[in-house]
Amino acid sequence: MRAAFEDFEHMVNGHAEKNGKPETFTAADLMALEIPEVQWAVPGLVPEGVTLLAGKPKLGKSWLTLGLGVATATGGVALGTRRVEQGECLYLALEDNRRRLQKRLDKLLAGGLAPEGLHIALEWPRLDEGGTEALDKWLEAHPDARLVVVDTLKKVRPRTSGNRGVYDVDYEALEPLLPLAAAHNVAIVVVHHTRKLAAADPLDEISGSTGLSGGVDGALVLKRDRGRADAYLHVTGRDIEEEQELALRWDPNTAGWSIVGDADEYRLGEERAAVARVLKNAEGPLSPKDVAQALSKKGGAVRELLSQMAKSSEIENVGYGKYTVKSADTTDSPDTLGADDARSVSGVSTFEGEDGWQAHRLDCECEDCLYGSAHGGGT
Repeated sequence: MRAAFEDFEHMVNGHAEKNGKPETFTAADLMALEIPEVQWAVPGLVPEGVTLLAGKPKLGKSWLTLGLGVATATGGVALGTRRVEQGECLYLALEDNRRRLQKRLDKLLAGGLAPEGLHIALEWPRLDEGGTEALDKWLEAHPDARLVVVDTLKKVRPRTSGNRGVYDVDYEALEPLLPLAAAHNVAIVVVHHTRKLAAADPLDEISGSTGLSGGVDGALVLKRDRGRADAYLHVTGRDIEEEQELALRWDPNTAGWSIVGDADEYRLGEERAAVARVLKNAEGPLSPKDVAQALSKKGGAVRELLSQMAKSSEIENVGYGKYTVKSADTTDSPDTLGADDARSVSGVSTFEGEDGWQAHRLDCECEDCLYGSAHGGGT
């Protein structure tokens, strides 16, 4: 099947070179082809091609991509939910050293054997200085490769020169990787940073111009509030059927990210947990206005949420438009979220420093947890 498709491509490309002009083909020719399905390094998230993974510095991007590399090399599970097909992985850890990588791998492997299929390099030429050719040769020598991680873009992108537009420079920054990914049917994930300021469109948060996201096959944008163990991953791309945003949870015990569901549903759960927490800590029943003020939320939205929670027996409507937590002698339903249990969905710890961990609950109200630590998380 793939051979027939490749023969067609070679015929078109070869004919174009021979005649010195672009070659066309008919819609009938295209529809007659048996084109192979897209291969996925991580089903539904990372297809073959070039994907940009962006997030703030020290946010956990390197932990995430190293976890993908381990899952690929072992044929394990990526992000806690996605079973991946085993294959070799090249991890270009261009901002790390052996000591740090060993420590991270030891945490990720949790006592398991280090996979032979995970290849690591600490240095690599820039793409326009032999890096593209070096990667092509490596992929030729490792036909079972399914994933390449470049951490980070800054280390391999061509140096800018001349008076050229920013969009053009950004668009062409990763252009050499596109034909490599297509020729070797491999996924290439390139780690990059986001801007300091938030934006309505997650792609607009990627540092640089829109040429970067426009010049690749897909983009992943990782967002997390400091001091929180949960995060959100925006997923989009040419082979992604529907843009999505996923909620992720950080597990400090395994040093790994896990998908915990759709981001909107997860946020709704957090809002319900926050309401329950306010009612639990109150000295008596509260009105929607009281709860809205405590949460710094709009009254109308809180009033609707309180009504929904009362209908699902998560809280009690005691009359006169006031609400309270369920009585102690009321049997909990499977859908009921207590104030303490609701927060545990985000994990029980936040991480701080390069490889250090805080053992604080996420509903902890110490100064660090309320206002954030001066230190960051992982890369």
